[in-house]
Amino acid sequence: MSTQSGILVVAEPKDGKLANVTLESITQARSLGAGPVSVVIIAAETAPLVAAAGRYGADRVYVCESPEAAVFRAGPFTDAAMAAVKAADPALILCAGSADGRDVAAGVSARLEAGLLVDITGLEVKDGGFVATHPCFGGTVIVEKEATSSPAVATVRPNVFAREEAAKDPEVVTLEVEFTPSGLLAKILEVVSENLGIVSLEEASVIVAGGRGMGSADNFELIKTLASELGAAVGASRAIVDEGWVHHQYQVGQTGKTVSPQLYIAAGISGAIQHAAGMQTSKCIVAINKDPEAAIFNFADFGVVGDALVIVPALIEEIRKRKAAS
Repeated sequence: MSTQSGILVVAEPKDGKLANVTLESITQARSLGAGPVSVVIIAAETAPLVAAAGRYGADRVYVCESPEAAVFRAGPFTDAAMAAVKAADPALILCAGSADGRDVAAGVSARLEAGLLVDITGLEVKDGGFVATHPCFGGTVIVEKEATSSPAVATVRPNVFAREEAAKDPEVVTLEVEFTPSGLLAKILEVVSENLGIVSLEEASVIVAGGRGMGSADNFELIKTLASELGAAVGASRAIVDEGWVHHQYQVGQTGKTVSPQLYIAAGISGAIQHAAGMQTSKCIVAINKDPEAAIFNFADFGVVGDALVIVPALIEEIRKRKAAS
């Protein structure tokens, strides 16, 4: 029988903080009661990130502080994560279900020759092992997958678990990591940050998305205005990304980003399976479409049959009135 126990969360630094999905993973790991919850933090400056991990209940924090970790690279981050795995000897390793997190999870599982549970939306302990819930086939089927290797590795979809503080004073362990030569082969030549200050799709609790029903790229500005009034992120369907109205970074769907916000407002989006696959796990979906037979109404919690070019401006006006009144 394996002596491995507990859960190790590989933290994802984001703009000098821990990404929400990391805090959600810590909270969920804590709730399982499967042994100590450890977090590995890999960054150029770790002190504020360690404090955040403690606020959310980490029992132990492994720290790799290095200039090599100032900007994400799969090699150094995987090296540091593996050092933490060796030190913690966990039964389960959780990584963020983001581009960076998936990169690290793949590297760690390959080096461990361990199973990899991807994009999980549920996690529980059953018969001494871990069982994860995972939407597949475009979200049309929800399956349960059991981790048969120990340790197992999983990537967690953002916004699917609760995020609750439970302050502790964690033990802090400094990792002495020697980065592998192959891991350092990639060099960061330039970092270009677009849309600074705009809420990211992965982190957003509210998303306002627009589709071809908005009529034109100029009209899509209404989606951005509504999102701004709500403090929300902006999303888009594949159709308008393909037509060049907005950049691919806004795309939600099978070939875009997968999101699970508390509220998803879809304006002028028909609801093709490609788009539905990326957003149908949202907690509440509000659809606005002038076609009463649009597919999106099949999985919307609330539907408005009407022209988005009329409904969206009316929503903006009403929100502004209520803000002014308060």
